[in-house]
Amino acid sequence: MEFVFDLSGLPTDSPWVFAWWLITHGGFVIFVLAGLALWFELWLWKRRHEYEHNVPYTLLAVDVPKTTEQSPLAVEQVFATLAATHSPGTLYERFWLGRVQERFSFEIVSLGGYIQFLIRTPVMYRDLIEASIYAQYPDAEITEVEDYIHRISTDFDTEAYDLWGTEFELIQNQVYPLRTYPEFKSEFGVEAQFKDPMASLLEVMGRIQTDEDIWLQLVITPTNDSWKHHAQHVVKAIVEGKQSKGGVIDYLLFKLPIKILDDIGEIILPLWGDIGEEKDKLEPGTVQKLTPGRRAIVEAIEHKASKIGFLVKFRLIYWGRRESFLKGRGASAVVGAVQQFTALDRNGFKPSKLLTTKAEYFLKQPRINRKQRRILRHFQARSQHRGLGHGFVLNTEELASLYHFPVVEVKAPLVKKTEVKKSEPPFALPMPGSYLRPVAAGPVRIAETSAKGQAPANLPFVED
Repeated sequence: MEFVFDLSGLPTDSPWVFAWWLITHGGFVIFVLAGLALWFELWLWKRRHEYEHNVPYTLLAVDVPKTTEQSPLAVEQVFATLAATHSPGTLYERFWLGRVQERFSFEIVSLGGYIQFLIRTPVMYRDLIEASIYAQYPDAEITEVEDYIHRISTDFDTEAYDLWGTEFELIQNQVYPLRTYPEFKSEFGVEAQFKDPMASLLEVMGRIQTDEDIWLQLVITPTNDSWKHHAQHVVKAIVEGKQSKGGVIDYLLFKLPIKILDDIGEIILPLWGDIGEEKDKLEPGTVQKLTPGRRAIVEAIEHKASKIGFLVKFRLIYWGRRESFLKGRGASAVVGAVQQFTALDRNGFKPSKLLTTKAEYFLKQPRINRKQRRILRHFQARSQHRGLGHGFVLNTEELASLYHFPVVEVKAPLVKKTEVKKSEPPFALPMPGSYLRPVAAGPVRIAETSAKGQAPANLPFVED
């Protein structure tokens, strides 16, 4: 069967004549639909902004005991607990009310050399955060504190103060893992000793002057498991020797279609329920044919995909008075400490060229000032969507490597820690509002107690 298209009736005098002919013959529908789509996107952006603005947040300071022996695995369990907060909502909530997934911000700040671990959480999840931390660190102290981000405003005096900031991005595809805490172990001696990567970071942050600040921020948002399907495709490509190159072509041919399919899936799958899907299967023996290096990469990607993932924005700001500001002490040193998590055969961090506060050639200082204010606004908003797209995916093990409370061997002197060890109250200690009285009328008698101080079980009581 042949299909014949007769194009003889189309005007070919000029592009303008053809465009007018197209519009008058129904082509205006394309422009109407495009305009409606643009209007809906702007309207939905406004609704989401209003929704985020109305979610109440609180900032918690976490102090752990000086003698804690917990490894980063304890903090990994905290991150795993937060995965339960993932709730995309119904179509009505997402596309009419503008609901977005609530996010958390895990921050390490040095305010004039005084180091504090902070967690910014929606008020509705404060109890979850505290319970998950107390479960791993029973002697920790969690206190609600004032937000420090107002120590400098976005219209700060550029002649009196200087600021360096950046948003980190991954050097490889997000399915490739970072170097994580299980790899920071000494091979010398009878027992492998954990070398906490937090030690060098805290040492750097504790050496700044009293009129300087260093702010480190990890904004994390619970997400679905669609990124794991991409990991399977990457593993299959490596095994079959079809690993794609990075860059714009990789984004247009691989990342963008996968992102579109993920967005469509988030709308369709909740309507259909769980749909069984056939996994990509590799031919037997193909993995064994890989070189040791490629086999290690495949195993690392599969290990990352075996754990819970979060969307992450990773930001750094260093600012201070110009007479004390020293980029090598505050900015370069922290970036160097972050490079500990880079594995050359897998993944690592690099400062974004687009958002790093530097400029070359013409209009250098005005461009730097504009970037300074932009990265500061992003940091203060704890935004997941501003800057470089929506961020990248890190799993709980990678997050716990970047943010965990220092082990007992770390001797950074200005890290805020609890001074005393707490103990639990007696089991039978009466709590306020829980006092009881006998049911029977007449004088109240004191019940005979057992050896543990508890009243007999058969004595009738009612609440006041």
